[in-house]
Amino acid sequence: MTVSETSPIAVNATGSTATASAQLLLATDPICSHCWAMEPALRRFLYLYASNVGVTHLYGGLLPGWDGFQDSGGIRQPADIPPHWMEVAERYGQPIDPSVWLNDPLSSSSPPSVAAHAVRALAPDREEDYLRRMRQALFLEARNIARPEVLVSCAVDIGLDQAQFQRALNDPASEAAFAADLEQKRTLGIRGFPTLIVNGPATEQPWVMRGAQPFFRLERALEIALGELPPAREVSVEAVIEEYRSGTTREFAEVLELDAENTEAALRKAGAEGRPLAGSHLWFAA
Repeated sequence: MTVSETSPIAVNATGSTATASAQLLLATDPICSHCWAMEPALRRFLYLYASNVGVTHLYGGLLPGWDGFQDSGGIRQPADIPPHWMEVAERYGQPIDPSVWLNDPLSSSSPPSVAAHAVRALAPDREEDYLRRMRQALFLEARNIARPEVLVSCAVDIGLDQAQFQRALNDPASEAAFAADLEQKRTLGIRGFPTLIVNGPATEQPWVMRGAQPFFRLERALEIALGELPPAREVSVEAVIEEYRSGTTREFAEVLELDAENTEAALRKAGAEGRPLAGSHLWFAA
């Protein structure tokens, strides 16, 4: 599936913010490497245009379990994943540590998807932060995010109450919400991740983009949805650090439009702290 694959699709997608002028339905999975690879472009897009677009995540169940599993790329067992992930990292420049699949392989991507719904029910404005924290734990720290203790740890890391999160995680409603996502995925005919569906007042039908999208395609989709491109937020190193709170060198380089060396120099000058991870750096607001 290529990044240039685009076509209209009929669907009623509703954004997570009622005031948004355009809505983005993002079919994803917490363990999807191509979704992680799109983070630099997506974070830049949302930094610039967050006031003009609302995002709703649809969790698609990439790995129900290993019994009888085989995807289109020939992956049948955990040991098949590291070469694929390293290929994705090399292609997109977004760092990945694939060693979890050799040391503590995930049994399924369903637990982190249910956990994301638990956070949506508990603190809907923190869902994106929680999804991000899980992905950092998986792709940069090689932690098994199918384990309950890791899911709880990620929730605590973003400031959620541990007991409240555990109750939401164990609530059958979270499992039911994930099951509803799987049904919606089937209804829409979504077969790969990420799939992005953009809807807006200037489009008769929403627009679907399949595969990891570069920034310019996200920006073009917003322009089509609204009829014109809205003013973009001003970019400064300090403002991006404050907004992102943490990010890879590749992610900051994307939004600052700098190469890796100049990006890291700018981050250090602005007081950000860098932590070596997955052959690159993860940067934090001081």
